[in-house]
Amino acid sequence: MATPKGKYRVGLIGCGRAGAPRGHAFNKHPRCELTAIADTDPENLELGCENFGVPGYSTYAEMFAREQIDIALPILPVRPNADAVVAAARAGVRAIFCEKPLTARLEDADRMVAECRSRGILLAAGVVVSSHPDYQKAYALAASGEIGEVRRINLYEANGQGGCHGLNLARKFAGKSQVEFVTGWVEGDPFSDHEEPYDEAESGFGGIGGYIRFANGVECYSSFSEVDWRGIEVVGTEGVIYNWNNTCTGLRLRVKADGEERVLGHHDLQEAEGLFGDYSVSNRDYDEQGWRGAGAVTPGIVQAIVHSLDTGEDLPVTTGDDLRHALEIAIAMRESARRGQFAVKLPLEDRALVMYPERSRWHYKKEVHGRGWYMKQMAQVKRPASEI
Repeated sequence: MATPKGKYRVGLIGCGRAGAPRGHAFNKHPRCELTAIADTDPENLELGCENFGVPGYSTYAEMFAREQIDIALPILPVRPNADAVVAAARAGVRAIFCEKPLTARLEDADRMVAECRSRGILLAAGVVVSSHPDYQKAYALAASGEIGEVRRINLYEANGQGGCHGLNLARKFAGKSQVEFVTGWVEGDPFSDHEEPYDEAESGFGGIGGYIRFANGVECYSSFSEVDWRGIEVVGTEGVIYNWNNTCTGLRLRVKADGEERVLGHHDLQEAEGLFGDYSVSNRDYDEQGWRGAGAVTPGIVQAIVHSLDTGEDLPVTTGDDLRHALEIAIAMRESARRGQFAVKLPLEDRALVMYPERSRWHYKKEVHGRGWYMKQMAQVKRPASEI
């Protein structure tokens, strides 16, 4: 239920270098109010309470016990992510936004999605460019036949972090069709469960590539070795949608000219002007309150969550279920590599399969990089009042 002032109460779990600006982005929305924070790091908690002027708790369990929260923001290392999302769902929130990647183990991804779905809770996940309005427009154009029948997707991507960028994009452009099977390869050790060597892992699987066959007939070819850039090409019978980087804006649409009988390549297609914004990295300028800019994607996610809460409509942005499917595809491609590129059918029966992301995603960055590095990062999140 919204607050008497007509605002949704927001509870932030993890007030660190990513959590604090996410919390501020929600706090800036006229329909949201950050009312409590929780953090196991006393240093972050003290700074968060000072910046937001709200009560702070050392655990999210205590926060949920004492506060009425409508929107929970667990912005955490991936390791505790699943338990925090499930706890938020059971606490009775109406919406959850968590960071990427979703989790490491398929069964954890399943329970996160199931806990939210069974209670009618919105679960948005990840500040990923797939949630940007330009991409939502592009999905609709592809689905409407603007480039004819979508036949093939070329993905240039190493598919790290459980495929939350490239594989997630490919699945969306394929209309979220069920994946029939994949074949795959990795650049490192296919029998490693870790993206890179850390903890008990002596080796990492590294980049992931392969072939994905969707049930609607769309084929996706994913490669991490042929070119040095990241990007996607959605190829239809009458045009193509492509981008410059799977983490940034800069989409382009090229279609067959009116009356054109035959198309031999991109050079025969005309570029549609004015549909999408130019290629750009996230705007990181500081706002009037001294907070570093949230970038191009986050404000749209905040607005989407508020709109869906107000209307009951489905979330148009990337969801926990989307990242669950991306993780499953990535794991299936690695499973194929383990079996000598044997085709692996989906859904995967073994839900205990795991794919740990890079160390600085799985663990707390302060512990990975040290307090000195981390506090320098925190100092960039918000300028002191004397500098505003």
